[in-house]
Amino acid sequence: MARILFTFVCLIARVSTTLAAEIWSYDLTAADGPKSWSGICSSGSKQSPIDISTTAAMYDSSLGDFTLANYANTPAGVNFTASNNGHSLKVSFDSKMYHVSGGGLPGIYTTVQFHLHWGSNNNQGSEHTLDGKMFSAELHFVSMNTKYSNLSEALGHSDGLAVLGVFLKVGSSENQYYQMFLDQINSVMYEGDSVSFPAFPLVNLLPTDKTKYYRYNGSLTTPTCNEAVTWTVFNDPVKISQAQLGALRSLKMNNTMNIVDNYRPVQSLNNRKVKSSFSSTLTGEGIALKISNVVLLMVLLLKAAFCP
Repeated sequence: MARILFTFVCLIARVSTTLAAEIWSYDLTAADGPKSWSGICSSGSKQSPIDISTTAAMYDSSLGDFTLANYANTPAGVNFTASNNGHSLKVSFDSKMYHVSGGGLPGIYTTVQFHLHWGSNNNQGSEHTLDGKMFSAELHFVSMNTKYSNLSEALGHSDGLAVLGVFLKVGSSENQYYQMFLDQINSVMYEGDSVSFPAFPLVNLLPTDKTKYYRYNGSLTTPTCNEAVTWTVFNDPVKISQAQLGALRSLKMNNTMNIVDNYRPVQSLNNRKVKSSFSSTLTGEGIALKISNVVLLMVLLLKAAFCP
């Protein structure tokens, strides 16, 4: 009888510890917020997300094109599952259907889900930052190394996961490809809600130019923060509409509170190096910023030369 009681007490303690470990939030002022995340979340040296310095990123010619198997296809009779886990909107699908390789990745990875992070306003929301700049949201494709039998095993290895990160910004029109899963918002409004819906091509969620990206070794951005992720963060953002971003902000973490600002603050780079697949960082917004700085400098020089 004593042995049975002891076993029961140990089991309860183990379950309680597990439940406690799963209680966390993004609230910077809360006791369970990012500053209080325990374990490797606080002790690790390869944590994510990070701020990516475009000038410090080292060009690596071995970072070539990706092979995105089945990303452009719509498998017949296949459904995706959208769900609200109280922290984010997640869309999952059967493993071994979509694969990511190439791009300097250390293996072949099977994509199992994507999810999003977003802010309470358009000036914040992304987990990674680019030269200190935040974007309105960020999408993550999560893939597992096929040499491991399951996710638990993969999380124990530095090459266990590969995540593709996509910055999102607000544009003037609706993104028809993102709408294909955002149409499910009303069916997953509350934590624990889920719904199945027809599959669609995943490739359209990625930037048109997939050759420009940054690479570094990091971690999950939620507890338990396993340092098992090969990160790819694309340089070019994808545009969605204000209404589409508003749909994400309408999701609930409970009956009253909306899911917003569900991003982890940037972590120290420590001794890691960020690599770049391209040699020039002056593309898109970078070129516009450079031109504006040159024009401003010329105006200041002319004013100094001709104005008393």
